[in-house]
Amino acid sequence: GGIPIIHALQSSYTGDIINEVMGICNGTTNYMLGKMEDGVDYDEVLKEAQDLGFAEADPTADVEGHDVRAKIAILAKLAFGTTVPVETIPCMGITNVSVVDFAYAKSMGCTIKLIGTAVRQSKFGEHDGALSVYVSPKLVPNDHLLASATGCGNAVAVDSANLGTASYTGPGAGRYPTANSIVADVMRVANDACPILPFPLESSDIEIDNDYASAFYIRISFRDGLGIVRSVGELAESQGVSIHSILQQPISDRLAADTVVTTEACKLSQVQALCALIEKEDYALGSPVLMPLISEY
Repeated sequence: GGIPIIHALQSSYTGDIINEVMGICNGTTNYMLGKMEDGVDYDEVLKEAQDLGFAEADPTADVEGHDVRAKIAILAKLAFGTTVPVETIPCMGITNVSVVDFAYAKSMGCTIKLIGTAVRQSKFGEHDGALSVYVSPKLVPNDHLLASATGCGNAVAVDSANLGTASYTGPGAGRYPTANSIVADVMRVANDACPILPFPLESSDIEIDNDYASAFYIRISFRDGLGIVRSVGELAESQGVSIHSILQQPISDRLAADTVVTTEACKLSQVQALCALIEKEDYALGSPVLMPLISEY
């Protein structure tokens, strides 16, 4: 893409401490999600992205989040000086996101973006704990700076001790933005303007814990019946998950309906265990769709 974020992390934070890097790092999926928000189905928008040259013939790296996973691993190394093996990074793509999720997101004052996150968790104070790195679609409040990245645009937000939150935005897909970045790198090498150390920060004492904590959105597809809300509440309690709210659009088909549960902050593993239990229930029509949501910023 066209954002000079690597150069910024190499040179602009040497006297600062970064707490979090969070960004939309794939223009193809951002374009697709924007179209889905307008009501276009996933399969249709994928074909459109391929026809426009935004998506490859095999779109797996984009839609499954693998491209973002590789990028956030690099950004985490630059920001925190810690190598996070790519294969250990939890990664959810956009293939399970549907227009139904956008309808619920809209009712919550949010949109949905595929986001790579690298953040120091808080243990005793603010951002003094383990480093968590992950990729997932996220519910983003409409007034959050990442919500403003539209089309195939990219946006990265860096939160640090001295600067607070700084944002970097620009085009993230297409031949000209990509070519511009490549030429800029070639010129930097030709002019001997590259930093001596590509990763100037080195830290070996930061614990890595990718079982990250967040508030979560869980969409449950179900066959209507009595006691479903009670069942979900009991299963959530069994996994130590506190429910924040329950949302439901009017039911038009009792054999195929959806409801949404949002949670208080909890671990990814707790929500995954909850979804696995819900999937086993007779009323469930499949595995619930889960996404972290940005609730504090």
